[in-house]
Amino acid sequence: MITATFKVGKEEVLAMTMHYYASSPTVRRSRILTHASVPFAMVLVGALGYFKEAGYRYLVLVTPLLLIAVVWAVFYPWLHRHYLLQTLGKLLKESSYQKAFGTYTVDLTEKQIASSSPVGEGTYLWSSVSRVSLTPDYLFIFLAGPQGYPIPRAQVPEATIQEMKAFAEQMSGRAEPGAPLNGGPAMGHGNSGASGGPPSVR
Repeated sequence: MITATFKVGKEEVLAMTMHYYASSPTVRRSRILTHASVPFAMVLVGALGYFKEAGYRYLVLVTPLLLIAVVWAVFYPWLHRHYLLQTLGKLLKESSYQKAFGTYTVDLTEKQIASSSPVGEGTYLWSSVSRVSLTPDYLFIFLAGPQGYPIPRAQVPEATIQEMKAFAEQMSGRAEPGAPLNGGPAMGHGNSGASGGPPSVR
């Protein structure tokens, strides 16, 4: 059995949720579509108008459209992330999330994941795990969607983090390209019906 005790708060939940959405194919496709659609529409309108009424005058009129297209293309990724962080931050201010913040203890065994938290205790079969991901700051064990265990690497010995990652990947068959050791460069539930899992934002 591998055991880790750590604290989960707003920062940990935000990190896990942002990591989930950043690596979600569905969210990525939607983001790329929105990112590209506005500049494409602006350039298309400008091009059609230019060929229809070519001339210096029209070029002056269409310049603002082209500037908007450039600004959108450059700043949209930042705007998207900023909006998502603001929305998640507002959700986390709700009392239902605040109750789940605190100290967690997670036990990994060959049979299941068992955890205790401020809102209770829970057990999850390994089939509940959808992904295991290691970043420079966290070991994420995802269950359903953005829900799961955000284990801060600063709070748990590195040897335990690496052992948990390897064991969780082996037992669940789920893995994601890992990050370097601390200090390196940046880079459905089980049938228990338990309620001891960590908070999440959906």
